[in-house]
Amino acid sequence: MKAREKTFTVALVICLIGFLLVPGGETQEIVALSLQDAVKLGLEKSNEARLAKEKLEEARVTFEEGKATLLLSPSIIQELSLQNTWKIAQRNYEMTLTQHALSVEQGYYNVLKAQQSLDLAQNNLKRAESQYQNIQTKYSLGMVAEIDLLSAELELNRAENEIQKSRRALALAQFQFNQLIGNRENQNYQLSDKLDFQPLEVNLEESLKYALAHRLEIEQAQDNVSLKEKEVEVNSNPYTPPLTLQKSKVQLSQAQINLENTQNSVILEVRQNYSTLKDAEELVPLQDQNSKIAQEKLRIAQAQFDAGLITTVDLLDKQYATYEAETAYLQAVFDYRVAQATFFTSLGMSLEERPKTWQKESTEQPETQNQEG
Repeated sequence: MKAREKTFTVALVICLIGFLLVPGGETQEIVALSLQDAVKLGLEKSNEARLAKEKLEEARVTFEEGKATLLLSPSIIQELSLQNTWKIAQRNYEMTLTQHALSVEQGYYNVLKAQQSLDLAQNNLKRAESQYQNIQTKYSLGMVAEIDLLSAELELNRAENEIQKSRRALALAQFQFNQLIGNRENQNYQLSDKLDFQPLEVNLEESLKYALAHRLEIEQAQDNVSLKEKEVEVNSNPYTPPLTLQKSKVQLSQAQINLENTQNSVILEVRQNYSTLKDAEELVPLQDQNSKIAQEKLRIAQAQFDAGLITTVDLLDKQYATYEAETAYLQAVFDYRVAQATFFTSLGMSLEERPKTWQKESTEQPETQNQEG
């Protein structure tokens, strides 16, 4: 075991040195990165954001070309259509950034979860090492059977495997996060926000009103209705063929139905995300309680084992159950934070707007806090 610990310590030191050194032997500064700063980086430097910007620029050039063509062949309908196409491109660009901001936030939480998972695995390894040494001592004194020693060694090996698994998960999470924020220089970031449980009361009806007023998909559908209304207005003259006017009215009706469908889709999405948010919120305290119970059961089992009242296998089962309960609690917190981010995004609310909006609601409208629609 001493050789094993020595190898682990040396490997850890080597990893830290490799992490902090850049080519040339110079140390690379570790920069603190908040969630808001990460989202800002993602919207400026990521390939997704850059590609969306290029597509918007292409749409702008097409718009300018269309305007030049209209100078030679003026057409009110064509001009309206051209303007609407440009608006659609702008809305699509904004929606792309909104979805990428959500991806960055999820990636940020994923790195935090992976880091905490590694911490849990390391704590579990310490427990396994302690148990192994204890049972090894008892075995040398003839107090336990060989099967007890083998069981303790198996649990130790499993704990070491969890360490390796957690490290791979962390490396993958960091790689994915770097892509999301466009970190092509491999800058070392220390995530400054925490992955903790911060329950936030929200009012479903107010949330629905906010979403209907701010979702870009609804604004896009409204723009299309406005365009079709203008087309009907332009075609409502004695010189426009009746079939052309009739077609414009049909297209207006379709645009109005599409707007209603878009609004209904947004309402459904918000309600679904609200339900997911509440489910995740209610699960966290249960998993927290389960984790505490598991820790207490482990403490009792340790005392019982020392008194010779239970077997080694019973003790090791409690030990692994504690690790599983701690991991389940961490997963529940992660799921809640992701559900929270998804819910706010479905309202059309940016990261910067969240605390302002909901803190204002909590201070000015306390009587609505317990309403859930």
